[in-house]
Amino acid sequence: MNQIVMILALFYAISPMAGQKVHVDFDHACDFSRYQTYRWSGPPNAEFLNQLMQERVVGFVEEALAAKRLRRVETGNDLVVSLHMNVREQDIYTTFTDGWAWGGNVTSTTTAEPMLWGILTVDIVDSGRGKLVFQAVSTDPISSKPEKNTKRLAKAVNKIFEKYPPR
Repeated sequence: MNQIVMILALFYAISPMAGQKVHVDFDHACDFSRYQTYRWSGPPNAEFLNQLMQERVVGFVEEALAAKRLRRVETGNDLVVSLHMNVREQDIYTTFTDGWAWGGNVTSTTTAEPMLWGILTVDIVDSGRGKLVFQAVSTDPISSKPEKNTKRLAKAVNKIFEKYPPR
């Protein structure tokens, strides 16, 4: 029985880390088929990311936009794309129990471990109207290993642009 409790505790400890979440909002009246070009609004607003990681994220977004048949231009653009990265800390609680008993003494210990979460936001604005037409927010845990973060950011960008253009 102790093994089941330990497996469940491990599952609940890991489960918050497993799910990358992507939320999308868009202008439902917008005809996305008319957009063909974009430009960046400026450098990414991502103080947490070092220059190398910023360049990677921009590259992931540019690849995704190219796959959606959007061309990057410096002037005469249909869309303006911006990128924001924020970080927040959230405690993850884990409870361990030393046994399983009906009416007996059971000792449980709960620990809180801080975890950093990265929040990547991509905004796409119609440059002619100056109106936000698409926004996606991805939330994922941050690792101490750059290669893991690179993979997570690539996956986040791919998930975001699976939902562009909205149907």
